[in-house]
Amino acid sequence: MEPVTYLAGLSTIMIGYLWFLYHNREVSYRSALNLTVSKRQNALYEKRGFDLQKWENLIEEANALRKEVKSVAEEYDVEWNEKKDEMTEEVHDALREERKKAKRKGKDEDEDDDDAGKEKEKGGKKSDDGMKGGD
Repeated sequence: MEPVTYLAGLSTIMIGYLWFLYHNREVSYRSALNLTVSKRQNALYEKRGFDLQKWENLIEEANALRKEVKSVAEEYDVEWNEKKDEMTEEVHDALREERKKAKRKGKDEDEDDDDAGKEKEKGGKKSDDGMKGGD
């Protein structure tokens, strides 16, 4: 019984290592499932004539348009409710992520403004590139 369990364990390790060498991915049930699902998906996409690259480009364009609508709504102090326009949770999750990124970016800009104010107090000069003069 001992040689059987040894060979079973050794063969499992060898098969896992060969999998890693062939696919350049970790050996797990999730990676195996993703590999088989992605192959099936791609086969179905090709069979039905679905262009994945075109779809991704359309998604990027839609996100850019949403950002533009949001910025215009903010300029006019109008509350834009995406949930009335879009009813899928995927869209809401993507928009939440974009808001989080914008908040992080805003915090970084606030920290930069604080640093500029401290330098002015010390007598150092800091130019405001974002300010236009004499319009």
